[in-house]
Amino acid sequence: MPKTTFAGHALHPQLVLIPGGLLPFSAVLDAMNVATGDQSYADAAYYTLVGGLVGGLAAGAAGAADYLTIPPESGTKRTANLHATLNIAALGLTGLNLLLRSRRRDEPVGGLALLSIATAAGVLVSGWYGGKMSYDQGMRVKGVSEVENAPELKLPGDEAIHQAFERLEEAVAPTGGPATPDARRATTAAASTAIEAL
Repeated sequence: MPKTTFAGHALHPQLVLIPGGLLPFSAVLDAMNVATGDQSYADAAYYTLVGGLVGGLAAGAAGAADYLTIPPESGTKRTANLHATLNIAALGLTGLNLLLRSRRRDEPVGGLALLSIATAAGVLVSGWYGGKMSYDQGMRVKGVSEVENAPELKLPGDEAIHQAFERLEEAVAPTGGPATPDARRATTAAASTAIEAL
């Protein structure tokens, strides 16, 4: 299966902006509904959830095509496994949230706000792993970065958060998974080259 591309660039990162923006925003709207009791916030949250689910399904389809090109038993496959698991969970929570809301559209959001918050958290953590695949592992990156040595602005505790995410990935995500025959050949060729270098 080929990688997904639009206008010369990887399609998945272009599409993730939709669920990555709408799903956390629905949590904000739900919090506003809980705080104020204003039903218009709950109504807006419902529609942002719908948009986030549709956008998430599109982003997931593009991401799945790219996923199959990743060589198995690689660090990138491990990261992709966790990234995909978090995204599937977030879309599942979104679907459940919408199903429960559709039965009580005129009522305050109440406890359903917790589903929105959990979804937002999952999307944000998943985005970290997506960034790792792009910026650290080079997934779908063309050429060489011109900003490799530019200074970084970091929040206090940034390194501790980074290490916690790394430990989580090593603890829960497998390196294996489905791959295309071309991806498997690439893994075999890389292993052969490494052995020859020894």
